[in-house]
Amino acid sequence: MNLLTSFKSIAGDNFDYEVIDPNNTNDESEKIDLFKQLVKDGLTPTDIEIRSTSSKSSQIIFPGALIYYKDRQQAVNFLKNSVTKKAGENINASIENLEYEFIAAIHHLAKNNIEKIAFLEGNGELTDKEVYDLTESVLQDNDKLNYHYAIERFNIKEFEIDSSKMEADISKQILDLSSFKALIIAKPTIAFNMLEKFIIDQYIMNGGKILWLIDGVNATMDSLQKANSFIALKNDLNLDDQLFKYGVRINPNLIEDLRSTQIPIVTGYSNNMPQQSYFPWPYYPLLFSEINHPISKGLDAIKCDFASSIDTIQNTIKKTILLTSSKQSRINPTPAKISLGILQNPPPIESFNKSQLPIAVLLEGEFESVFKNRILPKEQSIDFKDKSKPTQMIVVSDGDVARNSVSNNGDIYPLGYDRFINYTYPGNKKFVMNAIHYLCDDVGLTRLKSKEIKLRLLDKEKIASNMFLIQFINIVFPLLLLLIATLLFLNFKKRKYA
Repeated sequence: MNLLTSFKSIAGDNFDYEVIDPNNTNDESEKIDLFKQLVKDGLTPTDIEIRSTSSKSSQIIFPGALIYYKDRQQAVNFLKNSVTKKAGENINASIENLEYEFIAAIHHLAKNNIEKIAFLEGNGELTDKEVYDLTESVLQDNDKLNYHYAIERFNIKEFEIDSSKMEADISKQILDLSSFKALIIAKPTIAFNMLEKFIIDQYIMNGGKILWLIDGVNATMDSLQKANSFIALKNDLNLDDQLFKYGVRINPNLIEDLRSTQIPIVTGYSNNMPQQSYFPWPYYPLLFSEINHPISKGLDAIKCDFASSIDTIQNTIKKTILLTSSKQSRINPTPAKISLGILQNPPPIESFNKSQLPIAVLLEGEFESVFKNRILPKEQSIDFKDKSKPTQMIVVSDGDVARNSVSNNGDIYPLGYDRFINYTYPGNKKFVMNAIHYLCDDVGLTRLKSKEIKLRLLDKEKIASNMFLIQFINIVFPLLLLLIATLLFLNFKKRKYA
């Protein structure tokens, strides 16, 4: 209610609201019809349990709002319900996200033109399923890209044919790509050829924005399922010269970090049953941003898988480090041996002497084409640009930052979910959403998405076990103090006037 009152005080007559209770009717058929209409309008019902000391009951509620603007309508569901979180954590996430959900819905309704963004494909990038939580949301809420933008996939290898020359129409490909406000290049695994690099370069020269999610090294945990170690090699995508020209270099190394997630390791057997213990896995660093920037300010932990360090290059481009490793990190250059033995015989803490290695960098300015003063890939009448309009790009040295897990039977998990500890790191999704909002000039949404509220939740078990003591301290004890104070006061008056 406080939030709605604030909106009303700011917007005046342009904003109004009404609060209703769907259960506030004695007509059962009317209630059922209203429930059906609310579900049809997009609100999600929730069955809550009402408990007292002597009884309990249940009631269906609709924690949400229907927002109307002109002839448009949008449902906002307040309650985020992640199966990987406890009830208290879900409530905290819901309250934390409430202002964002309202503003995002109003922003969505008031928009006349929805910007288009594209996931590039053709070079082994993440599939639709692997970015499903980012684009569609596993929780079926509004915290998803396709709520704010029109999402498409653009295959850079598929060209229209120029009928006059009977060859690929490069100009048309560049023009088609330039219709997107932003481009996401998510964890490619196949090297880019010169023509593909040229098309991406000219997209940038025309003012296009890119979120690069690039692995510096080929390394996955799957390689450790067959053996206790493997050799990780550089992920050669033929992009080094291009990114270098724009202002960064993704190094062919792996960051080892003492601040990391844990993985289970079999440490013994009991009654022929494997016994597991959890150990910090330094190749899965946890990132906490200390940067005061709308993209990364106030973010919760971000989970990485085999991240590399990024160097910035001296040029005219403005660079902002968004994410870094902890102050206790070190570098493992390629060819890098990745072994579970590091858990049994951990290296000395003193060797983790690298501090805050960059993992995500924002680049802003007028970029120079990597093809300037070079022979173009195709001899066509292309409107070549050797310098861009003012634009931005974000380079992240771990493609898994945006990848949600998909089980063998096709189940999709939330982005940031860690199956080993059954926990979802919320920072991953917030960071990627913030990055896209920023690139698409929705800075207000970026700041709201980074807002953090901490609830001081009560321990229900402790309350139940100390019920008498709590009641005594909060009810009886104040009355005793009042009684003692009254008696002292009366005694004082009696002695004074005796």
